[in-house]
Amino acid sequence: MGKEKSRYFTFLIYPDGEGLPLDWRERLERIGVPIAISPLHDKDKAKGGGFKKAHYHGIYVANNPVTSESVRNKIRAILSSEQEECKAIAKVQIIRESVENVYLYLTHESKDAKAKGKYIYDKKDILHINNFDIERYIVIDTETKNQVLKTLLQMV
Repeated sequence: MGKEKSRYFTFLIYPDGEGLPLDWRERLERIGVPIAISPLHDKDKAKGGGFKKAHYHGIYVANNPVTSESVRNKIRAILSSEQEECKAIAKVQIIRESVENVYLYLTHESKDAKAKGKYIYDKKDILHINNFDIERYIVIDTETKNQVLKTLLQMV
């Protein structure tokens, strides 16, 4: 049986001491797929007190279904140099809930993050690469679509 594939992934990037190049944002653009990067999460509280290691959350939208390992390898390759392999990319996972919910988590505005009292980051600091637009990934249920169509037809 093959490995599970998807088009929607989430990942972490650790900027400190992991070989992340200064031009990492521009390098991610070269992949050519929509990507959203959170503001730097440097105020997340650790369980034992203090703060967690600073990191970015990301959303990666592949053109076709691929494995999480494929996404990790692609990001690692684009961020690595001939002299040093980039180890900043971590925890690449398939998005199991909605892309919208993961997008809200980029700033801790998701219901889960709010319930846990996590620090809320500014949504204007989300980096959108290669025309990432959250509106493309918000799913509307069939009932709502039918109601909108009905209203539209009545207006016409």
